[in-house]
Amino acid sequence: MSALKKMLLAVVILAGFNLSQACAESHTFSTDIRFIAPITLAGSSNPSLGRLSAGASSRNFALGTDGSISGANAAAYAGGAQAGSLKIQGSAFQNINIVAQNIVDDRGVHITSVTCNYGGNGNVDCGTEISAAAAPTSTGVILLLGLDVSTTTVHADGDSASPTFDIIVTYN
Repeated sequence: MSALKKMLLAVVILAGFNLSQACAESHTFSTDIRFIAPITLAGSSNPSLGRLSAGASSRNFALGTDGSISGANAAAYAGGAQAGSLKIQGSAFQNINIVAQNIVDDRGVHITSVTCNYGGNGNVDCGTEISAAAAPTSTGVILLLGLDVSTTTVHADGDSASPTFDIIVTYN
């Protein structure tokens, strides 16, 4: 191959590389990251319907977030009721969701609903979730808990029951 042909071949190859580079583009992306404090739950007290007179099944009692007892059979209330409470702490910049789940009946008592009052903002059904509640901040916000329950069996003197549920708090 003559020197001229070798030189032309080299020019064509270099021109091809330059053309392929001229067809390439690039774009730089940046990403957003926000760091938030972990959610912590502290200072909990269990809700309690207190003492109720023994009696038939199919009775209804409601524990308010203020500790009061109402419901169709409230006359059977004998004292000692207490609303539940939980202190929620976390980010000052990130709203939260709160939901009651995993309800488990016990000894003939069924929790029909869980009522929540987050930071004094009024009673809400926690089974359907509180969405985008205000950020709890590092000092925390109190969540008050009430319950509606029904009895599914006859209860005699000395019977007790401890149905359970979970409160799940997540960032929104």
